[in-house]
Amino acid sequence: MHFYILIFMKISLNWIKDYIPGLEIGSFDELKQSMIEIGLDIESIESEREKYKYFVVGEVEEVSKHPDADKLVLCKVNVGNKTHDIVCGAPNVEKGQKVCVALVGAIIPNGGFEIKKTKIRGVTSEGMICAEDELEISEDHSGIMVLDPNAKVGQEFAEYIKADDYIIDIGVTANRGDQFSHIGMAREIAAIYDKKIKLPEIEIKESEEKSSDYIKISIDSKDFCKRFTGRVVKNVKIGESPEWLKRKLTSIGLRPRNNIVDITNYVMMETGQPLHAFDYDEIRGKEIIVRTAKEGDKFTTLDSKERILNDKSLMVCDAEGYSAIAGVMGGEFSEIKDDTKNVFIESAYFDPVCIRKNSKKLGLQTDASQRFERGVDIEKVEYASHRAAQLMNELAGGEVLKGLVDEYPVKFKKMYVGIRVERASKLIGIELDEKQVIDLLGKIEIKFVEKKDGKLMFDIPEFRRNDLMREVDLIEEVTRLYGYEKLDNQLSFNMDISSHVDYGIKNRKLVNKTREHFIGRGFNEIITESQLHRDKLKLFSDKIVKIENPISLEMDGMRVNLLYGMLRVIKNNINYSGKGVSLKLFEIGNVFEDAGDNFKEENRLSITLSGKYDKMSFNEHDVNFDIYDLKGELEMFLSKLNLDNLVLFCYNDNEKNIVIDLIIDNLLIGKVYKVSNEMLNLFNIEQDIYFSEIYLDALYNKVDTSKFYKEISKFPVAKRDLAIVTQKDILFKDIRELIISSGSEFLRSVKLFDIYSDKQLGSDKKSMAFSLEFLSDKSTLTDDEVNQSVNKIVKTLEKQLGITLRE
Repeated sequence: MHFYILIFMKISLNWIKDYIPGLEIGSFDELKQSMIEIGLDIESIESEREKYKYFVVGEVEEVSKHPDADKLVLCKVNVGNKTHDIVCGAPNVEKGQKVCVALVGAIIPNGGFEIKKTKIRGVTSEGMICAEDELEISEDHSGIMVLDPNAKVGQEFAEYIKADDYIIDIGVTANRGDQFSHIGMAREIAAIYDKKIKLPEIEIKESEEKSSDYIKISIDSKDFCKRFTGRVVKNVKIGESPEWLKRKLTSIGLRPRNNIVDITNYVMMETGQPLHAFDYDEIRGKEIIVRTAKEGDKFTTLDSKERILNDKSLMVCDAEGYSAIAGVMGGEFSEIKDDTKNVFIESAYFDPVCIRKNSKKLGLQTDASQRFERGVDIEKVEYASHRAAQLMNELAGGEVLKGLVDEYPVKFKKMYVGIRVERASKLIGIELDEKQVIDLLGKIEIKFVEKKDGKLMFDIPEFRRNDLMREVDLIEEVTRLYGYEKLDNQLSFNMDISSHVDYGIKNRKLVNKTREHFIGRGFNEIITESQLHRDKLKLFSDKIVKIENPISLEMDGMRVNLLYGMLRVIKNNINYSGKGVSLKLFEIGNVFEDAGDNFKEENRLSITLSGKYDKMSFNEHDVNFDIYDLKGELEMFLSKLNLDNLVLFCYNDNEKNIVIDLIIDNLLIGKVYKVSNEMLNLFNIEQDIYFSEIYLDALYNKVDTSKFYKEISKFPVAKRDLAIVTQKDILFKDIRELIISSGSEFLRSVKLFDIYSDKQLGSDKKSMAFSLEFLSDKSTLTDDEVNQSVNKIVKTLEKQLGITLRE
């Protein structure tokens, strides 16, 4: 299964209709439902008519000064059925003008605020006279928008500007670069209505001069640039674009700039092929070279920002240096300016992976890079260049030089994929025949070639090269074009509860139980980043899982433990709350380790105590947490999980601090320790921190969630204290295990309640006192029965460990 991140693209339904001759849409709601049914991800829909609801054409009948403001005027505006008083601050408002009036209740597109009847400096205003930028028609805010004198007063503004379009915001996945254009989306919609798309015809009036005489193109980085074309257009006249072009661009949220730049943006949104227009006279040496940059070189892009390049940055260069970041953004010095006379049109195919990596490293994502990252149609590179040249001739009066300079070192091989009709029928769950499969795929220009070895072979168009690679990909296309809604649901979703299968529910319940326990104990849960800079991770391990395409350079590795994030949180708490603040924190999260060809991922629990003890009473002095407090918390937690067979193995680290290994059934399930001074110094922390990291996957495997209930004994407990003298080097765990093993079936509890040593005992000996509890479920134990058990324990201790009773 594949998961893709969506990038959203706005499409204009009216624009789509340009490519589908004879398209008749009965109901927009039906179209919307059909688009969803063939797998298109519709994020939002905006009706232009609804956008301009309560906006009407008005006529300014009177203009007078505001009595209490020098820069405001009072206007009486006729909107057909009524004359409104409107306070206006525009410098160009005059009597007799036809204007756009936002009535009470209108929502201003650029700003989203509602027009209400209000008082402005003591004068009532019943609406607003709008500027073009407020209506999202252009960025012009120099004054109000003055309409045609012949505009009809009272007419809906949406009707006046012919705003009958629907703007659809569609999510495009990384594998569907063909949908990143109006032609691509038209192909999908045409399939719904059994129509074929028709591309605009190219008719270019070329001059006798050749583009190849004016520009030379070479590709040094052939792995990253598969095709690069260019042509020259002379004697263009830079100016505003015609209204139809500006309307197309503004409808999908693009700002018109000038006719040349607008044409390149229009063709990109039309075909999905990014273009770049250079000021030809700024190309040094009249030569274009495509190559990678040198590490650390600097380059100023169109947005006037200096970018630091790396040795993988693919660049479009001229004879003397860099001109553009290939597939991302052009350079400042060669951009189209008001006095540009001659234009060089770039149309190319750049490697998707190369563009994505460069875009991420530079922190620069553009409309162009988004399309190149998803893969453009290498066969439409030439068409897009011709289309732009044609429009520059028609809209800017440019003289198109003859021919296209086309560097195409190694042509892509035709791609064919086969599909077995029987296999498709079985996977989809319906009976299909060969004609159905051929007809369905033909709707989206996937052409049948031949039948070979039991498979229908199809010619995969270049615009689907990165998507349709296997038989199952074609089956998926057949399914969505057939219609998901037509598939019968023959699957049963009844659950068989007679048998138990663990789908990870056990661990989820244990995680929740862990979380609830520590919150109940007064701990605060934290969540820290799992992605960190590799240099920070090297403090703990060399086995770092590296991220090839990180979100940022500071997040290029996966964490190896939970300590770093915990220390950063503690540092922030100390900064905000002061030293000594009581901190009881825990985190549940995954850690990662490089395992050669693969990586390991483990679930862990970190617990921390630091600062002052939080359970002090009014008559006690301040006491800081110590390692034994953390040890006690962990013993309590493990006891709650019914894990009583815990063994603690204690030793000293390099700074002579105690480290405790937690072991259950000879399996290490975690560590408890005081964080080293070296680590504390890195974070400028000046208080002790006691930290434990538990290996939850290993721990939970030891937990038995089965519950068994045992009747409580009706009989009393018999208690005995046992004071012994032993050698200092004999461990508590060895003594406890021997007491338990030699005690009778009645021995229920062994607790150490005292330990000391003195000169009288000797320098090599210590005294230990245990409390023993005996209990029977059948009767009250007699003194003889208890004493027999105690005597057996004493004899066993003396025989095996040389331990004697204390006199």
